Amino acid sequence: MAKRSEPEPASEEALLAEEQQSDEQLLEGLLDDTHKVLKQAVDRAGPKRISRALDVSLSLVYKWTQPPRTKKNPSASGARNPLDKLVTMFHLSQDLEIIHFLCRVARGYYTSNPVHGPEQTQNFVSATISSLNDFADMIHHAEKSLTGDGRIDDDESKKLRRMWDKLKGRLENFIVACEEGQFNKDERGADSEEE
Repeated sequence: MAKRSEPEPASEEALLAEEQQSDEQLLEGLLDDTHKVLKQAVDRAGPKRISRALDVSLSLVYKWTQPPRTKKNPSASGARNPLDKLVTMFHLSQDLEIIHFLCRVARGYYTSNPVHGPEQTQNFVSATISSLNDFADMIHHAEKSLTGDGRIDDDESKKLRRMWDKLKGRLENFIVACEEGQFNKDERGADSEEE
């Protein structure tokens, strides 16, 4: 009886090549408009100023603002730009600290959109009360911090910042749920009537 040979496991190189191809396909779609975003920034700051500040050639700055050469667009004359690189790093690492850092630099805050399945719904009253309770807890913490010594110290302000950031995220989720109609009675079914 002939012994059946088992298929050899895929080599590490083959797996890496497959992973890279998958990443490239996904990234090509994500990176379609980065040159437009960069063009807006370059136009606002001025290409010469950016060239000097980044110590790169003026022609490279201009190339960043044009569509780069890709498999979909092989005749393009642009070049991959710094925003492409940041998006790629984020895609590969999924490390939100990159996004949080950029938001802090811009004096802003990042909160991700909620991911709800089609059958997942929320109750408007519960979501509202939960958000208001978080806000009340934060204000209570601030008031309690001031009661003792009349000031909010570094640790207390850091805790307030965490509470505020959490509340902003919760409120963003609340607004997205409103936009997606998750509180609408007719889309939730008859047995989900308002409490």
